Amino acid sequence: MDTKALINNKEYELSFLKHFQQADFKLVDFSFIESLSWQSLTPDDLQQMTERSFWQHDHHIFALRNDFTDQLLRYYSNYQPEQQRLAYSGPIVRNNEVYTQLGIEHYNPTVTDMQNDFKTFYNFIKYTLNDDIDFVILGHYQLIDLLLAASEQSQTILNLIQERNISELTAQLGLAHPVVQLLTTKTTEQLDLLTQLFPHDHRTIQSLHRWEQWFKSQNITEIHLDITPRPPRSYYKGSFMKCHLKNNKTQRLTGGFYKGKLEGFGLGFIL
Repeated sequence: MDTKALINNKEYELSFLKHFQQADFKLVDFSFIESLSWQSLTPDDLQQMTERSFWQHDHHIFALRNDFTDQLLRYYSNYQPEQQRLAYSGPIVRNNEVYTQLGIEHYNPTVTDMQNDFKTFYNFIKYTLNDDIDFVILGHYQLIDLLLAASEQSQTILNLIQERNISELTAQLGLAHPVVQLLTTKTTEQLDLLTQLFPHDHRTIQSLHRWEQWFKSQNITEIHLDITPRPPRSYYKGSFMKCHLKNNKTQRLTGGFYKGKLEGFGLGFIL
């Protein structure tokens, strides 16, 4: 990173913290190195250990932070947050590369809270980064339970959906199956098809439509449905979004709803 880019990123980081402080978010700062205990690690934590940079010293485990949401969830599951809305910035390590992540968490949010949080972040992108959202990939981590019967949720079928292997899915499930119908439809039209295939008042479909209509109210009109992702953690159970920017094609605003020991909504952005 050259000097200009380095200074710009530091200024963006400071502007972000000031932006959310003015929006009445509590600013938090946690150690880049986490101290962990094998005995207290959850199945989600253990799954992450294969993705993380960690070492052991004097019978203690230390790991470099790879995600703020997970780190804050571990902490606030034991120590209740004094404020429901938090903002942070700092380094994370993914695939042996260090990045600066900006983000927010909102615990026990209402639908209006989540929409307002997104709008606050969107304003930072527009007025500080001088960029805009080009298109949104929208999904729901419980959608697969609507699309597939329990007997159909084999690892083979899930892998084929992840790969978008339409020919093999057609052979396994049949041409009329909702998964096949959706994957053979343009992603911008899949949400409309979804409401034709299933009751429109289903909670998962309602959540997707609510976000779709809200994005359109913000003049974000290109919205693609993604039925393929699997939740990265067991507590990711709601709608998620990946917002691609117009000018800087490498940057995305990502986030969604989760419910584990804590219920929350998070948004993250890598500088």
